[in-house]
Amino acid sequence: MTDAQKPVPAADGVQELPLTHARAQLTTLIEDARERGTVTALTVRGRRKICLVTPEWYEEAVKALAAKP
Repeated sequence: MTDAQKPVPAADGVQELPLTHARAQLTTLIEDARERGTVTALTVRGRRKICLVTPEWYEEAVKALAAKP
């Protein structure tokens, strides 16, 4: 059995992890988001496809976008 790949922090502070490795770590990634506010971008072939964030983070982002003129 191989060791699971760890998320890698990107320059913008978001940790990145290939989707193929994220499947096995989903529970841990969710706990990290919930307990520490960690944002994880899941990637396919090195490109971000989706970000795992808390509902509160998402709601704040929507409010901030709506407030822009």
